[in-house]
Amino acid sequence: MNKNTIDNDDLEIDDVIKNLSEKKKKINSGRKGKSGEREIVKILNSRFDAYLKNQPNSGSFSRSVGSGNRWSQTTNMPKHAQDTFTGDLVCPENFKFVLECKTGYNDVDLISCFSNKCAELDAFLKQVTDDSNRSKRLPMLIWKKNRKELVCFIKQSDVDLNKLINQNRLFYKNWVCCSFEFLLSFENEFFFN
Repeated sequence: MNKNTIDNDDLEIDDVIKNLSEKKKKINSGRKGKSGEREIVKILNSRFDAYLKNQPNSGSFSRSVGSGNRWSQTTNMPKHAQDTFTGDLVCPENFKFVLECKTGYNDVDLISCFSNKCAELDAFLKQVTDDSNRSKRLPMLIWKKNRKELVCFIKQSDVDLNKLINQNRLFYKNWVCCSFEFLLSFENEFFFN
């Protein structure tokens, strides 16, 4: 065979017209979100296991029924019941934070943070801020992109920034983002009243 001739058996040609008409597999974002929430619940219960065992009747972490979307249905309930339905996770009663969990959202472009306009992130932060205002707890957004580590956003005023000096972090508006794993290394008093 001549070097310049191509054997047709060696070619793989995709039918681009067929590929255009095939439907892409739909991602079940609800299932993905619930899975992410369960992962975070497991991490939190493991991290605070010893502390919670010494706190009678404090409870533990679990997923909130409806993942925080039931606030309007709880307006006539007592405060402790309302807190149960605020945010994505049910937290022990003396936990300082309301937690909003986001899993995926891989298209969010954090480079836009440098222009102070990241619409998707702004929406997440508004959601946790609204939950915080209703529950009178501090806001914390926990976010995990696919195949990446968990990060969290907390208000700069809610953390001693000196504790984050040697850590990778991102400042966005009045929020600071850092590794969730690193934040969990803080003493229990940071998280509980």
